[in-house]
Amino acid sequence: MAEALRSYSFIADTDSLEAFRRLRHGWAAWELAEGEFRVRLRSGGTVRAHVDRAEIETGFEVSCVVADFLPDSEALPARDSAFTSNGNDVVVFRGVTWLERRPDLGPDHTIQFSGIPGIELPDDAVAKCDFTDAIAVVSESGSLVVRLALRPGWLEVVEDAEEVSKFFALRGYA
Repeated sequence: MAEALRSYSFIADTDSLEAFRRLRHGWAAWELAEGEFRVRLRSGGTVRAHVDRAEIETGFEVSCVVADFLPDSEALPARDSAFTSNGNDVVVFRGVTWLERRPDLGPDHTIQFSGIPGIELPDDAVAKCDFTDAIAVVSESGSLVVRLALRPGWLEVVEDAEEVSKFFALRGYA
């Protein structure tokens, strides 16, 4: 008899969602430094997006995009941005990661894979976890995506319009 799929969720909490909502307001400056994405708001304060990591179960580590609001503005380098005015849209995206049993590699061996929600998980999957893997900020003047980077514990920013469009298409966001 097949083992039941263990399901978990590691998503941005309400404090993070509130911090992400603040990105709707005009930006004074932003930067990506040391794997963190920071935005100084024109109204004051800084939104700091970063990666939270957890071992959901033994051998099953998941990362999640989270954010904090820091009321004291950080000094950030001036940067032209499409997001200086109010009215930015912010979208939070989820991914899914799962473990597949690989008895050909050893009796308790598993391999971890990740994909987008709705992907059909293989029959060999023994555990899955939904997680927050990206946010997008969209204005009339442009858009960018902040997502988990390949480097563990780091974020990356995608600004290229063609790459952002590909991301949106893959995620079904129009």
